[in-house]
Amino acid sequence: MAAFPEPSTDALLALMAAESRADLLAALLHRTGGLRGVTLWSQEGGDRVPVAWAGEPSGEGTRTQRLGAESDHAVSAVPELEFSPLALAVLELRLLYLEARETNVFLSNQLAALAVTAKTDALTHLPNRHAFEGDLDALDATSTSFAVVFIDLDGFKAINDRFGHALGDSLLKGYAVWLLRVTGPWGRVYRMGGDEYLLLMTQFPGPPEAFTAWAYDRLQVPFVDGVSASIGIAWRHECAAISDVVRLADQRMYQAKAQRAAPERAPQGAGARPKAAADPS
Repeated sequence: MAAFPEPSTDALLALMAAESRADLLAALLHRTGGLRGVTLWSQEGGDRVPVAWAGEPSGEGTRTQRLGAESDHAVSAVPELEFSPLALAVLELRLLYLEARETNVFLSNQLAALAVTAKTDALTHLPNRHAFEGDLDALDATSTSFAVVFIDLDGFKAINDRFGHALGDSLLKGYAVWLLRVTGPWGRVYRMGGDEYLLLMTQFPGPPEAFTAWAYDRLQVPFVDGVSASIGIAWRHECAAISDVVRLADQRMYQAKAQRAAPERAPQGAGARPKAAADPS
């Protein structure tokens, strides 16, 4: 069978610079005299499938040339002339590069998706405990002032047990939406697991006293009958170690929870709502 002429240096350089299969075939088409069309085939077993072409596509019965002895790809030409071994070798080399790059991009995207999944709560789509720990480590390297707010839903278990997990899940998602709405750009909301949430507040536009009043007013809203929230607040300047801020907020949240259960016995503390901020009713 007659053959196309050996590719020129310019043609080889164009093939090696191709950024896609379509670009590769277009470079071959426009730099091969007499070539009206070229088709790239994928060959697995006895089957072959066209995967890309430039110019006139080849028919199913067209004669093909395998790019290499171990290659899964072949090419066909219009008219049915043969490509030189050098042209086939360069085509195979560039295709291997393009496929390796595609595989690398795919794996990178998969790893990125897994990293996001690992730091995202599946139910509420909030950042989870792992995300919080990473954000806290990043803050530890700065001098940024921040507050940690631990939140635990009171009465959730009774609702969940009585009405089922579907309603319980809806409640958890609804409270997550509420927290995102009221927090806005001032901080980040996390679901720590179960019915526990956490706020990491870095941009609140006011002093700690104003933030405390805001938190008790906005975060303890009884959004469902029988369900409210206990909160504990701690500031970075209160603790020597950044991990102690989280621990202190957690302790204050449980103190507030105990006060709700027995208000007459609970001491006034940072986890309990200050009297001055009490509702008029």
